[in-house]
Amino acid sequence: MGSGRHGAARPPIGVLIQQDRVDFALFALIFVVSLVSMFFTGPGSFAFWLAFFPIIASIVLTFRRLEHLSRLELRDFEFL
Repeated sequence: MGSGRHGAARPPIGVLIQQDRVDFALFALIFVVSLVSMFFTGPGSFAFWLAFFPIIASIVLTFRRLEHLSRLELRDFEFL
């Protein structure tokens, strides 16, 4: 028999975002600023291609933060 959650459901994403609104707002701000800089510089500019890094980083950090918060929520639920 393996260990695991055994059917424990993950909390909804909205609940997780409400826990750390500031973090997710900062990730969204980074994403939007990068998109705006890409829009105004155009594909011929170095800044356009450099803006891909913060976009990818904000997406990865958002998913990692959601996973971390869901694990914390499940761990707290197991102690009840």
